[in-house]
Amino acid sequence: MHLRSLNVPYPRGGRLVLLGVALVLSGVVCTAQAQHLKNGFYGKLGAGLSGYTGDLAGQRAGAPQDFGANALSHLPLVAAGELGYQLSPNWGLALGGQAGSYVSVGNVAPATDSYRRYTSHLLGRYTFGASDQRVAFYLDAGLNVTAGGPTRTGIGPSVGGGIDIRASRAVSIYVESRVNATLPDDAVDGAGPTRASVGAGGRRADEGRSFDTLSQLLGFGLRFSLTTPIAPEIIALNAPAEVQAGTTATFTATINEDEAARPLDRRWRLGDGSESTGRTVTHTYSRPGTYPVTVSAHNEAGTATASTTIRVTRASPPRAPWVVSLTARPNPVRVGEPVQLRTAVEGEEPFTYQWTVDGTTSTRGPAPTYTFDRPGRHTVQVRVSTDGGTQTRSMTVHADRRTAEETAPQPAAGSWAVGVASMRGSTGAERMAQRYRDRLADAPVSVRIVESMLDQERHLRVVVGRYESLEAARRARKRYRQALPPEAWVVRLQ
Repeated sequence: MHLRSLNVPYPRGGRLVLLGVALVLSGVVCTAQAQHLKNGFYGKLGAGLSGYTGDLAGQRAGAPQDFGANALSHLPLVAAGELGYQLSPNWGLALGGQAGSYVSVGNVAPATDSYRRYTSHLLGRYTFGASDQRVAFYLDAGLNVTAGGPTRTGIGPSVGGGIDIRASRAVSIYVESRVNATLPDDAVDGAGPTRASVGAGGRRADEGRSFDTLSQLLGFGLRFSLTTPIAPEIIALNAPAEVQAGTTATFTATINEDEAARPLDRRWRLGDGSESTGRTVTHTYSRPGTYPVTVSAHNEAGTATASTTIRVTRASPPRAPWVVSLTARPNPVRVGEPVQLRTAVEGEEPFTYQWTVDGTTSTRGPAPTYTFDRPGRHTVQVRVSTDGGTQTRSMTVHADRRTAEETAPQPAAGSWAVGVASMRGSTGAERMAQRYRDRLADAPVSVRIVESMLDQERHLRVVVGRYESLEAARRARKRYRQALPPEAWVVRLQ
């Protein structure tokens, strides 16, 4: 590639000065509450220094074209503009152009408008970082078409990059550089590759294929949003209508967050002098009364407000617990064997349990176990307490050296059986009888249904076997315990 001329008509320190200006501007706007456009249309307007590289016809090979006196009336500047759409916080598409004065080309071919070239480009752009960064770096690439002057139209790739310094949601300052390569080689300056050698067959060969570039060496300007920011809208305000003093209340505001412009500020006024921020807030009122609750949402496009009231009532005093039941299993119980004590309580937890057995007090849970070491009647008392009060309940547990079954009075001689179920309906009794017939199919016993009167009501009992004595029935219950239910009992047939 032949680089015959580079149009850089400014002092060596020019770039440093412009970069310093950009840094100062970034420091000024860093205090603004702004973020980059997430999506929507935007425009750009700016200016910069023009640059050209390529083949300058009529010049001594290898000699660069200097910035001459003719440049005083044709400054090496470029004006740029762009219309784009931000697809996401990082990706965007843009259609833009630049009009520039390229002194080196004009000096070689002095004709009407020979200094001026017009370039259009289609770009894809990627912005690094999140949308809430004040300073964002970007790179872009695409295709350009250039025309103007006495030469013909050219086409080629375009690459560039820069920084975007956000001043507000609608406006930012940018500093960028761009290079537009143009083909064919003579499209800009009318000069093609130099023929410098003789090839096979006597034909002259080119030194090489080259292209020209029209550049914006360093430019700056303004980028502005063309999308109108959307004001916030409070869709719903959820709050309890009534709470007790000392109880936490939760408030939630639903806002059109997907559409509303950012940043979005929420503020709550809770009626008792308290304030808060956020989508959801919690608050505890210490005194009864009626309080106005107001939430406001604000962004650069406007403010939305919604209000409601909440009634705070006096806290109700805690209620005393209610001991629903107190049981002991088994009762009667054999001396030396544990008995399971259990109480059921309703009310507001936590509960404190205090058990007293024959005058001895202990603090246990709702279901302790106890072992009696002497026979007799024993008084068991439970005392349940909460912040609302106390309730006490008592019961008697019988302890003996023999089991309750052994202490039961012996009935007169007669027929005995092992009872497995007792119910009122004949269908259920028959179904239960068939179940135990299947279980005891290999045993020499019968399963049948007998009627009995219990509390002046007719009951149907499912019984197994028929025995002449109580002891025989007990031995049978023990012998067939694998097939019988745990609660099977010995019953005298009437």
